[in-house]
Amino acid sequence: MEEPEILIIHLNGEKVIDNCLNSIYKDDRMANVSLLFNQTTDNSIEVVKKKYTDAKIHITDKRMGFAEASNYLAKKSKSKYVIFLNNDTIVGKGWKSEMLKTLKKNKKCIAVQSKIRSYYQKDHFENAGAAGGFIDKYGYPFCRGRIFESVEKDKGQYNDEIRIFWGCGVSLLVDRKEFVRLGMFDESFFMYAEELDFCWRANNKEKEIWYSPKSVIYHMGSFSVKEEKIKFKKEYLISRNHYLALMKNNPFPARLWLLLGKTMLELISLARFPIKRGLPFLMSFPYLIYYLISNHNKMHHHKITADVKKMIYPRSIALNHFIRNKKTFKDLYFA
Repeated sequence: MEEPEILIIHLNGEKVIDNCLNSIYKDDRMANVSLLFNQTTDNSIEVVKKKYTDAKIHITDKRMGFAEASNYLAKKSKSKYVIFLNNDTIVGKGWKSEMLKTLKKNKKCIAVQSKIRSYYQKDHFENAGAAGGFIDKYGYPFCRGRIFESVEKDKGQYNDEIRIFWGCGVSLLVDRKEFVRLGMFDESFFMYAEELDFCWRANNKEKEIWYSPKSVIYHMGSFSVKEEKIKFKKEYLISRNHYLALMKNNPFPARLWLLLGKTMLELISLARFPIKRGLPFLMSFPYLIYYLISNHNKMHHHKITADVKKMIYPRSIALNHFIRNKKTFKDLYFA
């Protein structure tokens, strides 16, 4: 089936899922949508069953992380392409078809990200994904349109359709067979940075990720996290999972030196963000040691190719941003 299947994971928030589905069906009345209600406790299921009768519904009593839940829906799908879409989004006109056009134009492309704007400031990019993701040599992710907390206004400066290093799971079209062949999302991540890890693996296998500027969606950002009041867990998972992605996708001994460099940067950051960064950073280490020992088979053992190297920012994005005051992607003179 050529028509992409839209995969949405939902916890709670009747109005949020109603707004999301309304925008999807407004764009395409025949949209192919599957929802996983992830231990939902409010009336969201009843709202969807009543108003959106064509949507396929899956229900679980077990709380899954985003990685596991996304894999569950992808394995259930029979479509050639799937779109991972966050429930706290509103999609723009033609968002789905534009992503598909981008994928089909580029032979090695297996995944495409939308342009992600803020739901609350619709002329600004959103923190998650913005206009496509990149990483620096230490695995710190950043985006065209967002570096750390510096978010740009969308003035059309990133309206070019380009290859990116990673696409954000807020709105990400993937070739389903390639997604499965590459191992899907690593469920050890639970949530956060699982798409970074997947895209990194894809790059290492000589596949490409692209950005489609004409596919526009609007994202609230961390709706489920705010609802569940798990802000500390979010910081812990982000810190831990960025380490995991760096550790998994670089060969030894480069892995060792990059981890050491990243750790030095993290220690420096403790002076600026002692509470936000300190405890999550320290708590992540026991798990990282366990993962390194028990998941040797998941590690990348081959030399990083020149093609992948050119997609990685060769300096420290943290030092350039906080010390050299580089606030925008174009300040970096990269890509």
